[in-house]
Amino acid sequence: MPIVSSAHGPASDQAQTAGGWSWIRFGRNAGLIAGVAALLAWFAVEGVVPNLVPKNFGVVAEGRVYRSGELTPEALRSVIESRGIRTIVDFGAFDHDPAGERREQSVADSLGVERRVLYLSGDGTGDPNRYVEALRLMTDASAQPVLVHCAAGAQRTGCAVALYRNVVEGWNDQRALDEATKYRHDPSENPRMPEMYHRWRDEIAGALRDGGTIDVQSP
Repeated sequence: MPIVSSAHGPASDQAQTAGGWSWIRFGRNAGLIAGVAALLAWFAVEGVVPNLVPKNFGVVAEGRVYRSGELTPEALRSVIESRGIRTIVDFGAFDHDPAGERREQSVADSLGVERRVLYLSGDGTGDPNRYVEALRLMTDASAQPVLVHCAAGAQRTGCAVALYRNVVEGWNDQRALDEATKYRHDPSENPRMPEMYHRWRDEIAGALRDGGTIDVQSP
């Protein structure tokens, strides 16, 4: 009597495995490979890339001033050693991350690097005297090379570098602020950063030139 089997019965399985091929096995292997690939991609992004590629890194003035976002200890150590960094200006990248604050300070201490934390809001606003202090360090030959950074390297760092470009290097406002957009600042998402720049630029320049501070009146 001929063997009658359903589409999912033994005869079908034998047909599918003829020549060593099996759709079931293929599906399982493909799923396994996809899972491994996703795991490796996650590991590369979260574990390897941040240590090898400094976040939002840029050269402002070779040998004098550099910029970035917050860095892992490994990336920070690499930047310090490769660029000869003497001073770090941190605009508060780790204000909500005490462990990250301790890690960065530990790396700076271990390599003999001066680290100054000048707290500003994440949108780049705050006490304009913080920018005056940053510019003093960025232009101090004894403090250079200086690494300036915040969390993303876009708003606070972007404003500091725009001020450096204008006040120190003589760039016009548009050119200085346009450069910030190359480092992830979007004026449509954060109009307060360019407002901060325009509001305090002249006072910041005057305080830097005269060695004084800005009298910030409470509203």
